[in-house]
Amino acid sequence: MKYEREGHMLDSRMIELVKNHLEISISTDISDFENVDCTIYNESTADGYDVYVITNDPRNVSVCEEVYYYDHDLADQFTEQIRYGDRTFYVDGDIYDDCYFEDKLIELFVENVEDIIENEELDITLEEINYLKEEYELENEEADSTEVV
Repeated sequence: MKYEREGHMLDSRMIELVKNHLEISISTDISDFENVDCTIYNESTADGYDVYVITNDPRNVSVCEEVYYYDHDLADQFTEQIRYGDRTFYVDGDIYDDCYFEDKLIELFVENVEDIIENEELDITLEEINYLKEEYELENEEADSTEVV
């Protein structure tokens, strides 16, 4: 359980804001398996090894380009898929929890914090904007726009 501390923003709020800003959605519901831009899941090989798949077409997986033996690169590849333009994702629930996807989303938040603050489409409060400006040492627009004569 995460607690909100005064003067801090919850991780879940940062994740919500970055997902809304980047216009991405992540589902762990198996019914979305084939109805997304990118599917991230695990499979077992014939001899019992687990492998991990990140694909745009789960019906036509390229073994040499979309199958990973190790899970430690999955969150990084997830962000690459976002950069390639994917916006809807199915991620196996265990992979999402075990492979630091939320940490990667928080990294994306930090990378995009200035744009998030300026995005008028987001449901972000003035208090949150002021906190983020202070936390990330961003200049106030008013201070930048005043001329000294």
